[in-house]
Amino acid sequence: MCGIWGFFSERGWYTVKEKKRILGDLMILSQSRGKEASGITKMTDNKVLTIKMPKPSSKLLKENIFKQLLLDNYCNHEVYIGHSRLVTNGCQHLPENNQPILCGNIATVHNGIIVNDRELWEKYKDWEAKSELDTEIFVKLLNDKYQQGYTIEKALEHAYSELNGMASTITLFTDIEFAALCTNNGSLYYVAGKKGKTIIAASEKMILKKIINKNWNLKKEFEGQIIHQVMNSIFIDLKKMKVYYPEEFQFINWDERAKVKKRNFHKYLENSYYIQKKTYYNPQRYSIYDVDVEPIRKLKRCTKCLLPETMPFIQFDDKNVCNYCKTYKRQQCIGEDKLRQWAERLKKHYKGKTDSIVAFSGGRDSSYGLHYFVKELGLKPIAFSYDWGMVTDLARRNQSRMCSKLGVEFIPVSANISKKRSHIKKNVEAWLKKPDLGMIPLFMAGDKQYFYYANKIKKEYQLDHILLASNPYEKTHFKSGFCGIEPSILKSDIYMELEQLPIRDILKMAKYYVTQFFGNRDYINSSLIDTLGAACSYYIIPHHYFRLFHYIPWDEQVINQVLAEEYDWEKAKDTESTWRIGDGTAPFYNYIYYTVCGFTENDTLRSNQIREGMITREEGLELIYKDNEPRFESMKWYFDSIHVPMEDALKVINKIKKQYKV
Repeated sequence: MCGIWGFFSERGWYTVKEKKRILGDLMILSQSRGKEASGITKMTDNKVLTIKMPKPSSKLLKENIFKQLLLDNYCNHEVYIGHSRLVTNGCQHLPENNQPILCGNIATVHNGIIVNDRELWEKYKDWEAKSELDTEIFVKLLNDKYQQGYTIEKALEHAYSELNGMASTITLFTDIEFAALCTNNGSLYYVAGKKGKTIIAASEKMILKKIINKNWNLKKEFEGQIIHQVMNSIFIDLKKMKVYYPEEFQFINWDERAKVKKRNFHKYLENSYYIQKKTYYNPQRYSIYDVDVEPIRKLKRCTKCLLPETMPFIQFDDKNVCNYCKTYKRQQCIGEDKLRQWAERLKKHYKGKTDSIVAFSGGRDSSYGLHYFVKELGLKPIAFSYDWGMVTDLARRNQSRMCSKLGVEFIPVSANISKKRSHIKKNVEAWLKKPDLGMIPLFMAGDKQYFYYANKIKKEYQLDHILLASNPYEKTHFKSGFCGIEPSILKSDIYMELEQLPIRDILKMAKYYVTQFFGNRDYINSSLIDTLGAACSYYIIPHHYFRLFHYIPWDEQVINQVLAEEYDWEKAKDTESTWRIGDGTAPFYNYIYYTVCGFTENDTLRSNQIREGMITREEGLELIYKDNEPRFESMKWYFDSIHVPMEDALKVINKIKKQYKV
C-alpha cells in the first residue's frame, strides 16, 4: 500500500546536485502511494544512517538532516532505500511504526500488508515486538534465518513462505554489501544503467519512467527497458553494481564476501508533538442509540418489493405496488460467450503484457471481479484503488489478500488523508448544525476523484480498458431524490440506465446545494475546492468502463462463497452482510437514513434482488432487519478518524424529526 524505492550507484557518478534531484524525484513520485510518513536509509562504509518522520516525503526533503545525509562521504558506492507510508498498522506519530526497519545487519522497506502477522507473533512467542508494524515480523523472520547462516536467497525464501498478503520489499544486507528486491504480487520495478554504474528501483513503472525522462543524465544512462519483477527476487552486488537472479547465485564466491563489515546503525527520528489518545468501542455506552424498529416495521411498504412510504417520489397503486416496481426492467446479460470472446481479443492484442486496469476498492464485488478477470478470463490487469481516508483497514487487508494470491500488481493512489479527513470533519459538523437529508452525499465527496485517477492511470499505461465489477443492483436514487430530483428510472417512457445524471438534473442538484450552502455558511469552508473537483470527476469527466456484470449474472451467494473459500476474505465483526464493509462512511450515513426515514441502501438492494427473482420478499424482509442494524463499532472508527465526538453526533441525529409515526 506504500511506496518503496532504492537508489544504488558508484561513488562520484553523480554530483550532489544531481543526486539530490534524482532522490527528490523518487521520493515525491512515490508519495502518491502514501503521504502520512516517510523515511530513508543510507549505507556508508562504516555506518547506516536512517531518518524517519511522520511527514510526507516532500517535507522530509526540506529538512537539514536530509541535506546533511547527501553530503556524507563514501569510499565505494552510494546506497539509499526509502519509504512513503500510507498508514495501516500503527500510528505514524510513533517513530518505531515507520520505515525503514533495522534489525541486525538488515535494513528493509516494505510495501503491502501482511495479514497473518498476529498469528506469526503467536507462533514465535519468544520474539519481542518493538512496534505495531506488520512489517516487523517479516524482518524478524528474515534476520533469524540469516543469523543462523542461511544465504540471503534461502533466508528470504523462508520469510516469504510464512507470509500471507502482499509483500514487496527492498532489503540491504549491510555486512556483505548486497541488496535484495523481492515481490509476491509484482509491485516492483527496476532499471539498470547500461554502463553498470547505477540501479534504481520503485513500486511503479511510471515512477521510473518519469524520473528517467525528467533527468537528462539518466536518459543517456538508462536506454534499456524498465524491468518488471513478476513474482521473483533479484539480488544486487553493491560492490560491482551487478544484478543477479537466484539461479546465478551458485557463481558467487561467498568466501570472498565473508561477513566482516561492521557498521554502526544511527537513527534520526522525529517524534510528533501530538499523539491521539486511543479510545475503545463500548457496546453498552451506545446501546441507548439503537433505533426503535417497531414503528419502522409498521411502515407501509410495497407489496412486491420492500420500499417504504418514506422513499422519495414513491407512489402506490390500489394494490400497494410501487412505481419503482412498475417501471423496473430486469437485467439482460450479454452473455459469458461474448465476454470470453472479448477477453481473447484483448489478450491477443496485448500479447501477454499488462492488458487492463481493474478498479479495486477491496470491497466484495470488486474483489470477486479481480478474481474473475484473472482466474476465469486469464487477463493480466493492474489493480487500482483511490484511498481518500475512509477506506477501512479491513478493505486494505482484503486488497492485500487478493493481490498476493492472484499475483496482481497493485497501484494505490493515496490522497492527503489528514486533509481529506479534516474536510469531512468540517462538513459533518456543518451538517449537524442544520441536518438535511439531501446534503448527506457531501460526506462522500472526497472519494470521487477516484474517477479522475482511474482515467489518468489508464492514459499513462496506454491501456484501452478500465474494468469494473460493480453490483448492477446497488441503485441509490433516493440520495438525489432527497434533493428533489426524480429518478429517471421512474419515467418509463424515457427509461435510461444512467451512471451519471442528465445535465438538467445536475443543474438542479447544483442549485439545491448552493441554496443549502447559503442557508448554512459553515459549508463554505476549506473543503469547497475539493468538493468542486469531486463533482467534476463524478458528473463531467467520461466514465467509460467495461462492466463485468453487464455480461454475466451477479450472484451474491457465488461471490461470497468464492471469496471465503479461495481467498479467506475477511468480514466485518459488526454485521453479517458483506456489502459496504470496506467503506468507513457507510455505517454513519445509513444510520441517519434508517433513524430518520426507516430505510437504507440495503432496502433498495434487496428490493432489486426481489424484482430479479433472486430472493423472495419474505427473505428480503428478514435480510434488511439484520442488515439495517446500527454498526456502532464501525461508526466509532469513523468518528475517531475525523475527530468528531460520536455521542454528540448521535444525539443530534436522534433529535431529527422522523418521517414516520413514532
